[in-house]
Formats: sequence, C-alpha cells, structure tokens
Amino acid sequence: MSWQWKAYSKQASLGDDNIEKVVQELTVQSSEKDLHITQRISGLKPDKEYQVVIPGELFQWLCIKDNGDPCESKDENPQTFLPDKDTLIFQYTIPIQKIDTAFLLKEWTTDLLGVIVKATDIEIIDIVRRKGSWVAGMPLKGIKEMDLIDYYLFKGNGAAPALYWQPAALQNKQTNKEVSYYINQQGLVKDYDFEELNRLKGYPFVSVVFTDQLNENSGKGMIVTSSNTKEEMLKRKLVHYYYQMKFNELSADEKWLLDVFTSYTAKLTPLSEKGKAILQELKENLSEDELAALFNEINNGSGEMNTEKLDKFIYKIKGLPTRFFTLNKTESTKWVPFHYYDPRKISIGNKEQIEGEAIYDKGMMLYPFMEIMEKLEFEVKVLPNHKSILVLKGRNSYRFYLNQNIFIYNEEDYGLLENPLVNLNGHYYMSKQWLQTIFKISIDEGKEDIKLSL
Repeated sequence: MSWQWKAYSKQASLGDDNIEKVVQELTVQSSEKDLHITQRISGLKPDKEYQVVIPGELFQWLCIKDNGDPCESKDENPQTFLPDKDTLIFQYTIPIQKIDTAFLLKEWTTDLLGVIVKATDIEIIDIVRRKGSWVAGMPLKGIKEMDLIDYYLFKGNGAAPALYWQPAALQNKQTNKEVSYYINQQGLVKDYDFEELNRLKGYPFVSVVFTDQLNENSGKGMIVTSSNTKEEMLKRKLVHYYYQMKFNELSADEKWLLDVFTSYTAKLTPLSEKGKAILQELKENLSEDELAALFNEINNGSGEMNTEKLDKFIYKIKGLPTRFFTLNKTESTKWVPFHYYDPRKISIGNKEQIEGEAIYDKGMMLYPFMEIMEKLEFEVKVLPNHKSILVLKGRNSYRFYLNQNIFIYNEEDYGLLENPLVNLNGHYYMSKQWLQTIFKISIDEGKEDIKLSL
C-alpha cells in the first residue's frame, strides 16, 4: 500500500484543486478477538468507478450497499467499485491477539486512489474492553459510559489517524487546540506550553500518550511515549513530529535533515553526528538573522522538500549559490564543508574553459588550482607522501607543502604568512593573490566569466 499512497500523495500535491475531496465515517466495534469496522466514504461521483487500496492487516473485507447487497463494478477488476449514490461502504475485521495487551493501529482503513479525505469521524462501540482507554490521532469529542457499553467519538480533518488502546485507564487533557495529552489516571498532566510550537505554521493535531504499556512509537496524529519522558525530550518529539508530517516525502537518504530542523527549532543539540556538523557549519557561515530567515523559508514553504531546495533557500538569502546540503545529501556521504561557488565560467584567454569552478570559503574567493595549472601547461604532481605538490614548467619548479606555510621555488625556500594551498574535500584551491604573486597569472574577472593568462 505504501508505494501507491506515496505516488498518490505526490500527485495530489501537484494539483489539490483537481482532486476529489470526500468525507468518511468509521465505526469500530470491539470484540474479544478482533475489531469489526465499517467504513463509509461519502461525496463520490455516482457514475465513476473507484479503485481501493486494502492494507494486509484487514480481513473478511467486503464492499456493500446500504441494503447489504455487494457493490457493483463496471469491469472484472476485483478492486474497483461503483458508489451506491455517492457512497462506498466497506466492512472488515482486524484480529487482536490478546484482550489485555495494548496495541497501536497505523494503517487500518481502506483508501481510494484519486481522492482526498478532508474529514473523518470515528465512533468506537466498546463492550469487552471497557476498563481500558481508546485514543485516536484526532480530537476527542465525547465519551458516553453506559451500563453495558461505552461510546467514544473522535472527529478531525484529514484521513484516518492512528488508533490506540490499552487496558489501563487514561485521563485526557488538552493544553491547546493542537496537542492533546493522555496519561494514567494516578498521574497528573502538566500544563506544557512550548513556545517553539506556536511559531510553527500549521502545526497538525497530535495526541500524546504517556504510557509504559507499549514501546515508544508514533503514527498519523499520535505519539506514544514513556511515562518518564522528560520535558526536553517531549519538546523534541513534538517538533520532530511537525517536520515528519510536513516533509513526509523526504527520501530515505534525506531523513537525517529532520534532526537538523528539529534541533534548531527546539533549541536542542542534534542527536546525529551529521546533524551536529551541519548545524554547526550553518551557524559559522550564516548570521543569526540569516539562519532565522532560512528556517522561516523551511517552515513556511509548501510542497516537496529536498536538499536542492534547501540550497536554493540559501541562495535566496545570501545571493550566492551553494551545494552544501546537496553534497552532504546522505547520512553516510563523506563530509563536505560549507562553501559558496562562483557560477562564472573560468577560461584560459578566449579559448579553453576549465572544468573546475571558483569557490568562496570564509569570505575568500579561491580558484581550482590543479585544473588551472594543467590548462596553463604546467606539470602538476601530487607526491607519494600526499603531503606536498610539485609544479614544473620549463626550468622552473615549485614545491608546496600541504601543512606548512612555505613553498620552494627552484630549490630556494620562501616563508609565507599562510599556506597558499587550501585542501577542501580532496580538491586543491589557491587565492587570486597567490596565483598572481607566485605564478604571475593575469586574472580578469568579468560579469559572466573569468579569463586567465600568463
């Protein structure tokens, strides 16, 4: 199901106005060994056939009309159905292994391709699990406890959220309209007020369950966490949930970005080494105002997020292009420090264009050394110890040491105030000053290109 849902979500994000919007009602009846679910989707086109996506956890699945007859279909495809008027009704069961064990359901409803569920009502009818508590990832609208049966009603925007049950009773406290807390009755729900959440645009509703009856987990609209979760960790989880929901299309390679977004927003140290390095590099290369502007773009942006888009945000703020996020795209990628690059083409005179590009590191413009030397017909050798580089042309020889502020010209030592060579991610660069001083290279920096000559 997940690949179909992701493909559909991407399609929907490209043109929400053209996607059908429907509402659904879910009725959950609890028995000792399973849940009996009736799902009613309304607002469909009566003459249109719809394809269903059925998670593997659903059993005894049926599509029926209001009168109990099977749904009709135009073709022989067993997963396409015509609505009865404007409605499709599905019935199915979900097995529950033990009556006294907590469980969390994440993908527990039928989806229709090509539609968006704009609102969901969940009614739970409980006869056998009355000593426990039900929680959905939507606002709780009411509980009615009768002599032999309990009713729960949850209502909210969007598709079906996660659904949780545990045998111990929970008390509910909603501290603001976006976050609802559930905790064991003997405990107290603190009045959490995280100002960081208030600054996040469109924070989605989430139910937070403090419990030790299930391992920490999460689903749509729900965070299940330990009863001993500290306030700082709770804040991290809530901020992370925001970014997780907002950027659910991030590729697996880019999921580590959520750690960076979360840590900056929550004012906490990143959990991953990559996240720590990225955030530190951003702080060293962007001012506080620029960093705030970057995260304002992230938080207020819509649509798909990726490393290329983040690099474009920085360009919008600084006016200088960078590939910082893209070069560090995956968590396992070799670390590449932050730098900007100069988009102007570099050529030798009016002819040959070199493959490398100039970059800006800590405010200084650096030129690609090896590429320039070779195009100017110097012979360049990285010596076997990888600690020095030998440059030859005619009777002249130059030796540069990668960890010393000296170079040797025709066997004569010259001390410098700084190392003229800079090694960034295995590439060697030299500033305009040293190219002109040491090699007598003329550099003409034009608006669209840079021309070099001896």
